[in-house]
Amino acid sequence: MKNLLLLILGGFAIGIILGVLNVQFNFWIFVGLLVLAFIALSYRDVKYMFLSRDVEKIEKYLEKKRHEPYYGFILELAHGNLTGAKKELEELERKWKGKKTAVFWAQYYLRVGNYTKAKEQVVRVDQQEIKTYITAGIAVAEKDYKKAEELKGEMRKDWMKFAIETELALSRINYVLAKEKKEQALASTKGLQYYMMSKEFQEI
Repeated sequence: MKNLLLLILGGFAIGIILGVLNVQFNFWIFVGLLVLAFIALSYRDVKYMFLSRDVEKIEKYLEKKRHEPYYGFILELAHGNLTGAKKELEELERKWKGKKTAVFWAQYYLRVGNYTKAKEQVVRVDQQEIKTYITAGIAVAEKDYKKAEELKGEMRKDWMKFAIETELALSRINYVLAKEKKEQALASTKGLQYYMMSKEFQEI
């Protein structure tokens, strides 16, 4: 958002300067240059959010942005600091002012073992696939393996399926299978999701 605002202001300023100097320029070339500049400014964020598999570098990126409660929540949850994660979520609620945070609360309550609260939050999640994924995680935690398997069949993303299979194997105390499924889950994702799964399953 900060980069986008700087880019807009910069483009606006350049437009004024070119207009004052009466410099002729092709509008679409100018737009193309702005798009390229935006990509260049945003690449670091895109790299660590969606493309990287370097856990240490992703964590350093998150640390630099931890003043924002969203990133603070990810860090605290990843390190198992549930008290800190809750504080970040409460701050996120205040900062976002009405934007839905149910997906984060559902994840938090699942991690602390309050499955009733997790279920209350997950019904408020808009994205159906994320809702299915978290609901399957709750089912595994409650040892409702049949439901978890059924929900897994509804998922389209491989990393979700493998993550649930990892959880199922762990719950059934099959550590060999859990390790195999963990590796498959990690191989099928990147960015923040890779970071979170690496931290969650690091003891396997």
